[in-house]
Amino acid sequence: MKESGSSKKRFLILLYLSVFLGPFGGNTVLALIPSLERSFNADITFIAASITLFMIPFAFFQLFSGALSDIYGRKRVILFGMFTYALASLFCATATNAGFFLGARVLQGLGNAFISPTVMAIIGDVFSYKERGRVMGGFGASTTAGIALGPLVGGFFALIDWRLVFVLLFLFSGLLGAIYLFSFEGTKGNGELKDVFWKIGGVLRNRDMLLIGMIGLLVFFGTIATMTFLSDSLKLSVSEDKIGVLLSTFGFMGIATAPIAGYLTDFTGRKKTLLIGALVMLTAFAIFTRVDTYSAFFIPLAVMGMGSTTIFTSLNTLVVECVPESRGAASSIYNSLRFLGYGVSPVATLPVYMAYGLDGIFLLGIGLVLAIVLISTRIRR
Repeated sequence: MKESGSSKKRFLILLYLSVFLGPFGGNTVLALIPSLERSFNADITFIAASITLFMIPFAFFQLFSGALSDIYGRKRVILFGMFTYALASLFCATATNAGFFLGARVLQGLGNAFISPTVMAIIGDVFSYKERGRVMGGFGASTTAGIALGPLVGGFFALIDWRLVFVLLFLFSGLLGAIYLFSFEGTKGNGELKDVFWKIGGVLRNRDMLLIGMIGLLVFFGTIATMTFLSDSLKLSVSEDKIGVLLSTFGFMGIATAPIAGYLTDFTGRKKTLLIGALVMLTAFAIFTRVDTYSAFFIPLAVMGMGSTTIFTSLNTLVVECVPESRGAASSIYNSLRFLGYGVSPVATLPVYMAYGLDGIFLLGIGLVLAIVLISTRIRR
């Protein structure tokens, strides 16, 4: 970052807008489900595939993107991510058949894989231990803002033309890429390409890192399954824009919770904050099992948003502190694992939904949160 060009506050806005892109682009599809089904003459299986094909490359290539930013510098990596994402979004907007659309979603996931880990590493580079929790609170708020606004914007744009969502993503990511190109210097990096695997191997040998990554995977696995199939179950009774409003509750409550979670992380500790978030999520799934109407679903979705944001704020902070010498690689592996949970969730939980309906998904969520609590007790930091 050029010292004369921007304050830390302005720089944070750029970072937060960057991490907003991924969940926003991923979650717009949730509210576009009926429109995409009509446009491509497809069913829920196609929609589940479009989410998974976005998230699988997103998760896989994050294994390497952060480590590459350690070696080649943060700027090169994030520019590649931004401009690839922009091009892929344009392809989504112009898709005329299901195959081309799915291919464009794969490319979108690839581009976004080079953004989030690099942003997390930059935060670790620039901000001190005492302020990282609060900064990561903003990071979490940005992520949940994407989760919130994705369905909301997608639902309203669907009333005009679903392709406009992807035109917006094309313009937004292209603009952010241009800002990085002209106003961000970043670390120069060090090492050679062969060092990528050395850095990744070092992080994988860190026990706490693997536990943190597993928790992130389980959180996204449960929340995305819940929102995907809640959307599908409501499509016959309410309009797309109302589905978007409902699903956005999750993200908006996360945004409101993120600053509190950041302060808790800094002042009560990373691990305690993690456990608090898990208990809040457990409460959300317990409420889900007791309600079955559109209006009633607002309550557990709001609680789930609060719990997941609290968990992710503590996890994000822990990640950049576990292996400081390989911060990019650590961010890569963590993001890869948690978004792998995001990506496989719709397909992996589809049999549960088909066999047991929403109740099966909610009970599965309770089991996942209990597993998170158990894993959390084994983190030594």
